[in-house]
Amino acid sequence: MKRILCFLLAMMLLCAIFSGCSFGDFLSGTALTDPTSQTEQTVLPEQMQEMASEAVMNEAQRPEVLQLAYQEDYGLNPFTTVSLNNRTILSLLYEPLFIVNSDFQPEPVLAATAEVSDDGRTTTITMRYGPKFHNGDNVTAKDVVYSYQLAKESDYYGNRFYYFESFEAINSRTIVLKTSVSYEKAALLLDFPVVRDGTGTWAVPDGSGPFTLQGGGYQMVRYEDWWQDNWFLGYEKASLTPCTTAADIRDHYEYGQVNLVCSDPSSAAYAAFHYDYELWSSPTTIMQYIGFNHNDKVFGLDAVRSAITYAINRETIVAEDLGGCAVPATLPASPLSPCYNAGLAADYEYDMTTFRQLLGDAQIRDYTEDGVLDVYVGEYSVPLEGTMIVNASSNQRVATAQRIADYLNTAGFNITVKALEEDDYQDALEYQNFDMYYGELRMSNNFDMGSFFRDYGSANFAGSANSTGLELSLSMLENSGNGYDLHKWVMDKGWICPILFKSYAVYTTRGAAKDLNPAVDWIIH
Repeated sequence: MKRILCFLLAMMLLCAIFSGCSFGDFLSGTALTDPTSQTEQTVLPEQMQEMASEAVMNEAQRPEVLQLAYQEDYGLNPFTTVSLNNRTILSLLYEPLFIVNSDFQPEPVLAATAEVSDDGRTTTITMRYGPKFHNGDNVTAKDVVYSYQLAKESDYYGNRFYYFESFEAINSRTIVLKTSVSYEKAALLLDFPVVRDGTGTWAVPDGSGPFTLQGGGYQMVRYEDWWQDNWFLGYEKASLTPCTTAADIRDHYEYGQVNLVCSDPSSAAYAAFHYDYELWSSPTTIMQYIGFNHNDKVFGLDAVRSAITYAINRETIVAEDLGGCAVPATLPASPLSPCYNAGLAADYEYDMTTFRQLLGDAQIRDYTEDGVLDVYVGEYSVPLEGTMIVNASSNQRVATAQRIADYLNTAGFNITVKALEEDDYQDALEYQNFDMYYGELRMSNNFDMGSFFRDYGSANFAGSANSTGLELSLSMLENSGNGYDLHKWVMDKGWICPILFKSYAVYTTRGAAKDLNPAVDWIIH
């Protein structure tokens, strides 16, 4: 993972620090509570960042205790907490079968191996010898199956297991997963925390991570029987600092009571960081995209939808609206993942010449000479106009939706942005009261798009169900890392229009986390 160091360098480099990022609610999935927000930022040139990073890291002294922000109201149960900072703490208390690294590849943790049958429908997982829960019991396959059931019933993890038929312990170290479709890498979905059988309803279930809670629940110490050789960041102790609001977390950080904070770029709750810090990027599967009403006279047309991708400058959106805390994406998968084909993605990037050519090929022009393009539907010309709805809870998403509308309106559309409160936004999606919507979706780690194409899928709004799309999605699961056919079909049809994948930002005081290498949903591992 590339490490970026950002801090006040007025005397050294005459540059300013850039801001934090924060985490907001999802269109589908569970919302997390965010400690930060967005502010104006200046980014150091890459080479200067690296030079500054090395210079300061050599001088910085690691603190004796890792200090983490803790939002008490949300708890530390890994299957119910919706606090991003609390989920960072989970990295120290629990372990999964696999983590998904920053390249979106599964790496074994509690698992030793995973063997897939020839038909791809059976995955046999063999667990490691050695891991123990904090009470001293061995971690067994029974505990993993118990944890899977908790994950399956949770809002945070549940949607990913749609094609799982059974998940059974064959003996103390062997688990057999059977799926209804062929999976090449089911391991990508097995990064949920493993807790001891019977403790799932506890406020803090028993885990096998490198730290244990002590005393009143605010102190953490090294678990002496932890099975791994590499010790997390070298700390023997960690402390939890109770925090409530975003400003509270920021203030505790700047006064030295917190030295590691995880945040996200688009939450409405934000307090800017001003103290010297190192900034680490953590990948996510959170996609922001444009969705369409496929039953609409205008946006139900492939020619209109498929042209829109070429009118959107994603690089500007990421820089201006998210402060760089995201990666631009023209395909519905993270550009960091192996299923993202960079060559194919380039075919759908910002290009106004291609945009105009596609509209011209579809005989779309300003027939009424009123400044708005028209398309013939039957015998009548219909203007390219409509309403784009967006969830008002995220200032970033509202700003980005308006920026996209401005792009399209400059190019001949007439799009009005309508920011709706959460409940009204969800109702509008359900009852098809929109022409376009700006959405945010936490996808599964394998970037399965089945929820867009299945009947009653969680991301299926206004006629987006489609058998061809579903078939191509299943083919991608069978051949993980090859989403070419699916992604080409999605973009040629304009089924959705991906914009970006967000990144979490992890702020640390200088020297606090020299070897930090965030994985997907596991900030410290």
